[in-house]
Amino acid sequence: MILRLFSLAALALAPAALAESELDIRDYEAASICEPGTGQVQVTVEGVTARGILAVELYHPSKRDFLRKKSRIHRIRVAAEEGPQTVCFEPQAPGRYAVATYHDENANRDLDQKLNLMPKEPFGLSTNPKLRWGIPKFDEADFEMPEEGIAITIRLVK
Repeated sequence: MILRLFSLAALALAPAALAESELDIRDYEAASICEPGTGQVQVTVEGVTARGILAVELYHPSKRDFLRKKSRIHRIRVAAEEGPQTVCFEPQAPGRYAVATYHDENANRDLDQKLNLMPKEPFGLSTNPKLRWGIPKFDEADFEMPEEGIAITIRLVK
């Protein structure tokens, strides 16, 4: 009886540990070690819960290809944890950039969308603009990064 209860308790705990180890996060998607003052873009994302993957993407200026692979500099993926999470991008040259982030709650490596193409999962941009219909423009999310780097905070919205 005691052995059976222990086995049932172990099974109840197994799915959480198994889910964490099964997240498809690849080595090249790792965040850099944060070193303020080195030209990094440091991004703190608020509103994250402990399930799935947090994806944070850095973009260079583009009128036509914002939020598309063509203008993306780098994508970081990390296991989502409860509360604010901070990731850092490698040093970048001073200039204009934008960051987009989403909480991939089901860990399918994709931002799920509603029928109107708006995000179904929590999403945010570097300037925290209110989302409208359609894809936001780079100018709605851009910021100027000085030589020493920048720290920004993004609030996820659903």
